[in-house]
Amino acid sequence: MNKFWVITKQVYKRRVKTKSFLFSLLFPLLIAAVFFAIPKIADYFDQSEATKIAVLSNESAYSQILQQDKDNFAVNPKINTEDAAKKALKDGKIDGYVSITEQDGKVSAVYTTQETAGQDILTQISADLTSAKISVKAAEYNISAEQLQDINQPISVKNQVESDNELTNHQKDIMSAAILVLTLIIFIFVMSYANIVASEIANEKGTRIMEIILSSVSAKTHLLAKLTAIILMLLTQIGFYVICGAISMIIAQNTDMVQNLLDQAGAFPVYYLVLNLLFIFLGLLLYILLSALIGSMVPNVETVAQFMYPMTILAIVGYWGSIAAANAPDNILVIIGSYIPTFSPMMMLARMDLLSVSTTGIFVSLGILILSIILSFWLTLKLYRSNVLLYSNEGLIKTWKKSLAYAKKQ
Repeated sequence: MNKFWVITKQVYKRRVKTKSFLFSLLFPLLIAAVFFAIPKIADYFDQSEATKIAVLSNESAYSQILQQDKDNFAVNPKINTEDAAKKALKDGKIDGYVSITEQDGKVSAVYTTQETAGQDILTQISADLTSAKISVKAAEYNISAEQLQDINQPISVKNQVESDNELTNHQKDIMSAAILVLTLIIFIFVMSYANIVASEIANEKGTRIMEIILSSVSAKTHLLAKLTAIILMLLTQIGFYVICGAISMIIAQNTDMVQNLLDQAGAFPVYYLVLNLLFIFLGLLLYILLSALIGSMVPNVETVAQFMYPMTILAIVGYWGSIAAANAPDNILVIIGSYIPTFSPMMMLARMDLLSVSTTGIFVSLGILILSIILSFWLTLKLYRSNVLLYSNEGLIKTWKKSLAYAKKQ
């Protein structure tokens, strides 16, 4: 047991101190920070100076309403004639002037500029003048302020959804986007940790240190120690993100984004969070075990990518399958794929989060995944000792056949 923990600590400490691990730890946080900062950055650069205008009107209410709209307009009250407005426009002192006339009870306005005005400015002028017109007409018709407020009071409309544990279209759109992000994260984790495991074993095997190690510690202890160290690395990274996420939620708990996120999460049963974490962790564990098995057959570090290629394809198919599941969760190929262990951590997770599969289907898929992990663990333990002492450059398939032949002889 002492040797087990010595190897575990040595591998864990060495791996978590690497620059690549620190980069993988902090890079997603940087991406998340940029993602959440983009709206604020866009708002900052979108902020423009108030448009400088003059208002020509016999009715002071129109000039006053535009003066009050300081976010959009800067009204020059000294300019009250058309000649003065034209001169100010030509000299660049104003961006344009609004001429308001009323004939036969109808109010019209013309916004004069030297260059074509944007539609946003015209829309805002129209909205402000319409608001002023309502006030002016209300005074003419002897409508009180209370009556006017009652007339302008918007009608409240509530949305009532009648469904049987189904998501609304809005919720489906949000969940589809969330699934794409989540499965991409799972795919990145799979590829990262699969290569770490395979390289960790292949490195010692390629330098012929493995023979010395196995002379002092059993192959089973050596494998379990390395797997434990890698799993602890994985838990460290996941735990770090959970803590950062919790802190961010607490700090931004009153923002619309967080409140909307909590409202969407409320549409799902509580145990779905546990199931999501189980599929993610068990899926990563399966790929880690398969990577350890493949890594033990790799003759040296240089050939890791070649031997890992088939598993890389499986991970890519699982990821693209999750994208298909997010768009068509009831497709027959998606349904079949969600029960295949190498695909289910991403595809079943997508179907589950879209509420497109029964609880029985979820647990059947989870059970198949667990059985696959047990089988992979047993197979990896059984073949590990013969594999790490097997040096073959004949490719994965032929090396696999030799590995099975050696295992039968033991």
